[in-house]
Amino acid sequence: MSSDISYMPYDRRAETDGTWTVVDAITGHPARIGYKQLNDLTGKDASEFMDILNRNKGGSPWRRLPRYAIQGLPDQISGIDHDQA
Repeated sequence: MSSDISYMPYDRRAETDGTWTVVDAITGHPARIGYKQLNDLTGKDASEFMDILNRNKGGSPWRRLPRYAIQGLPDQISGIDHDQA
């Protein structure tokens, strides 16, 4: 992933009904915290959640991919070592 300090993997999007959704900036899919999808938010709440998610720089960028998507990736990309499993 980019080491650019301005890189932010999450953004917020205004919906037609006046609510806001925090989205993955690459895929455009709604972000989640646990099982909670971050939609139907006020603008202030969406900004706060977006800031929290963008501060979380730890771990692999692949963590944002759903598990079923990672399973189809080559081992060297997904980080799975089948020899160790």
